Amino acid sequence: MHAAATAIPGEDRAAEISRLLGEGGDLLGARLAAHRDLRTAALPDRVRHLWRFTNPAHLLPGDPAVPAPELFASVNEGPAAARVVLRPGAAPHVTVSPAAAAAGVEVAPIASSTDLDLQLGDEADGSPVLFGALNRALWNCGVRVRIPRGVTLEAPLHVRVEAAAPAVLPRLLVEVGEDAEATLVEEHVGGREGTRVVARTELDAAAGARLRHVLVQRWSEGVHGHLTARARAGRDADLRTTFASLGGSRAKVELLSDLAGEGARSEMRGIAFGAADQRFDHHTRHRHLAGRTWSDIDFKAVADGRARSSYTGLIRIEEAARGAEAFQENRNLLLADTGRADSIPELEILNEDVSCSHGATVAPVDPEQIFYLQSRGLAPEAAVRLVVHGFLAGALDRMPERTRESVLKLVTARLDGWKGAAA
Repeated sequence: MHAAATAIPGEDRAAEISRLLGEGGDLLGARLAAHRDLRTAALPDRVRHLWRFTNPAHLLPGDPAVPAPELFASVNEGPAAARVVLRPGAAPHVTVSPAAAAAGVEVAPIASSTDLDLQLGDEADGSPVLFGALNRALWNCGVRVRIPRGVTLEAPLHVRVEAAAPAVLPRLLVEVGEDAEATLVEEHVGGREGTRVVARTELDAAAGARLRHVLVQRWSEGVHGHLTARARAGRDADLRTTFASLGGSRAKVELLSDLAGEGARSEMRGIAFGAADQRFDHHTRHRHLAGRTWSDIDFKAVADGRARSSYTGLIRIEEAARGAEAFQENRNLLLADTGRADSIPELEILNEDVSCSHGATVAPVDPEQIFYLQSRGLAPEAAVRLVVHGFLAGALDRMPERTRESVLKLVTARLDGWKGAAA
């Protein structure tokens, strides 16, 4: 099925978004070129396992050309090197701390097609062609962040994306210079029944850079969204990704990391907690392109009610990536008999000088653990809460304090509503 058959907005909408955001001809030209690709792009094939569990047609947005929204509400979430609020149809609302500004940190609207592309390649990496082209052609809010060489930011960069329109297509571009260090907190919030989100984040960590990326999705009920984060790690760079999927009705999340320089490292720690009829579909990919690279993935999902979590994880080690080490683990905890989890770990190894492993489990709460905790005086509900908190602790502990507190609050609220496994 081609995009033309799925009511994709026309070129006039790309031009209207460009006008709303005050762009020049360079960016408009990039949008129109992407729109030409979009017109011939096909929906991802559901026979391919990456889309076996999610119908891509359910994630397609409607008309993304929206009027500028109301003034931004103030956000008070503790110290930050920079704070950005993105809403569709408006320029980013940006505040940068004096210390970050003095260090040369740049946080600004996307200004050129060079910014737009960064230098991370395109859809040949396995990311869906249609959704990539959609975002490049029709993104309706975005920001570019550049951290100079050698700069260390003690406080995080906080980007809040508000799903304040029926169609939200944010684009976030982050470049971390050589030997620089930063934490980026990217939070997706808001929305209502029928809201569609197609988001794209591009991360480039130069040689020796250290980047910590925290991605939290806590949309309102009724939101359907597709989030993609692509990262490139240069020589001896260190990427640490922590993600949490909690909100919305359907969410497809793709985390793609290229270890492009010798000695690069990438670690992913993530959680998902679904309840009622929520559907979460996660795909991670570590691609080892250079020697002596290291990667590790630990993803934990909890399903209550009739929720479903699906995970596919690919480790690909190229022929040139000798001495690479890669590990992958996905564990799933079912709080109800009606919950479901699917797990497909994959390895593609093109040389023999590697150390690599993967594993996956799907299981209900261990009754022996609950019995033990009850024998120590805990009620069954309190025992389950304690087990789930411990199950998710590895990822939660890696989040900045205020982000961790907000995620824990949502997890605790879900557990407070737990009534026991279905009969």
